[in-house]
Amino acid sequence: MSEILIRAFHHPPEAEDESALEAISASEIESLSDEDLQLSLFLCYGLQYCLFGETAQHWEWETSLIGLRKRLEVRFARELRETAGQLPVVDVEKLPEFLMDLGKPSPGRSLSRYLKQDATMEQFQEFLMHRSVYSLMEADHHSLVIPRVRGGGKPALVEIQADEYGGGIPGRLHSQLFELTLNELGMLTEFGSYFEDVPACSLTTVNVISYFGTYGRHRGAMLGNLAMTEIGSHYVNRNFRNGLQRLNGSDDSWLFFQEHIVADAVHEQLAAYDMCGRFVRDNPREVSDMVFGAVVTAELGARANEHMLSSWERGESSLRGAASVAAG
Repeated sequence: MSEILIRAFHHPPEAEDESALEAISASEIESLSDEDLQLSLFLCYGLQYCLFGETAQHWEWETSLIGLRKRLEVRFARELRETAGQLPVVDVEKLPEFLMDLGKPSPGRSLSRYLKQDATMEQFQEFLMHRSVYSLMEADHHSLVIPRVRGGGKPALVEIQADEYGGGIPGRLHSQLFELTLNELGMLTEFGSYFEDVPACSLTTVNVISYFGTYGRHRGAMLGNLAMTEIGSHYVNRNFRNGLQRLNGSDDSWLFFQEHIVADAVHEQLAAYDMCGRFVRDNPREVSDMVFGAVVTAELGARANEHMLSSWERGESSLRGAASVAAG
């Protein structure tokens, strides 16, 4: 299915393309491999972030594509519920503490500690390829929720996002700092350069944000997701920075991680207490949605990290089809 979408997005919608998408049934989607499901969803959502350029924008609201995406989402939503499992019951007043505890780094095996201490430069570049499907558009995914939030929580949400966009300073957007990292390491810098190389586990961590952000009914889950991207981030980004320094990366190559060490130490408090905490006090019926978004985000992130770590420990590439790092 992903191959059908890639071919279609290289030109404006035509009748035969629309008919082909409409003919794809729910039963066919059920039989898709997880790799094809996640790649197909990434392509559908990617139109919101200008994947494939101006030509593909004609597809963004094409009805046959929207219908296909919704059929894909039925299966995706079910799998997210299975991933989250039985959710804990969290009191509204205790939600910030629950989020802080869920997001804090745990002892034992750790992708960030491996990158800090043991990774080769090639493995670090693979890690950046995984991250590129999100970080080259960092903040844009979460900004989808801004118009869906009213009152409590919105000021903190906007404050976090403003920092993600560099506080209005040209060249300081987090996505631009990530692009600088890729460029310093001789990698491709255009959004979408590596989406066919990274496996489903990494695409899922991005698709879940797009899924939550596309629908206003998932605003609580989206805020829970954002909280998990901020809480504990300063710790792992310190490890990432130190890993690049160990590998003799240039000063510019680790500016992206340095920025997160500073910003996210503040953001995690804003996210847990001022954004999520105030939001659920105003919207107590959505506390379970926020818990769901946080729990599923933590689990999907752990699975993606474990895939990279276990692949490298076996002496294997973590990329789909053992793709090699493409130089820019």
